[in-house]
Amino acid sequence: MSETGIVNGTLCLLGCFSLLTWSVILLKAGEAVWNAFRNHRFIKQFGNNSNPIDLQPGSQATRVYQAGLNTLKRLPQNQLLPVGQYQAWHELLERTMRQQLQKEKAKMESGLGWLASFGSTSPFVGLFGTVWGIMHALKDIGTKGSASLDVVAGPIGEALIATGLGIAVAIPAVLAYNFFLRQNRATLASLEHFASDFLHDTMQHHLLQHTENENVHAHI
Repeated sequence: MSETGIVNGTLCLLGCFSLLTWSVILLKAGEAVWNAFRNHRFIKQFGNNSNPIDLQPGSQATRVYQAGLNTLKRLPQNQLLPVGQYQAWHELLERTMRQQLQKEKAKMESGLGWLASFGSTSPFVGLFGTVWGIMHALKDIGTKGSASLDVVAGPIGEALIATGLGIAVAIPAVLAYNFFLRQNRATLASLEHFASDFLHDTMQHHLLQHTENENVHAHI
């Protein structure tokens, strides 16, 4: 450790960055695994024409489904509507589910800004410690009038430690940030596909219902 408090503070700051980085990584990894498990089970049950809401409460796909279902509950029941009104309800349903998808995207991206910040600033913090360590070494050389190993080994060693620690913090932060971005895009694509299937099934159901009602009125 340096005799001055600046290098010490730099190393402590990088240590805090490392602790926070791995905390965010572990939390986001657990969240991603848990969401993937619950979404998979929900979508699988939905594809089997079961009632998935009772099986996987709280999953991302459930919230998207529930948002659409709440809109459908406002649709007038037991009466034949013009095709134009059905189209308006379908547009409202699509917009509601898309808004929920945006909310899920925002939740998945929460915390990634910390990883981006740590990944971009840690090398510069380490570089600052390196520069200060070298300045300390040059000062000792000037004071003692000697460039022997005993004089420069301590400050140069601290400078190298600061550089290495800055890189050690930045690499996992950047890798994790890119990984979670790809994972979030894949999850969002899966949820969008599910929402499209739900919207398509709803439109098909209303179209069949409208056709059957028209046939009944035609026979009457």
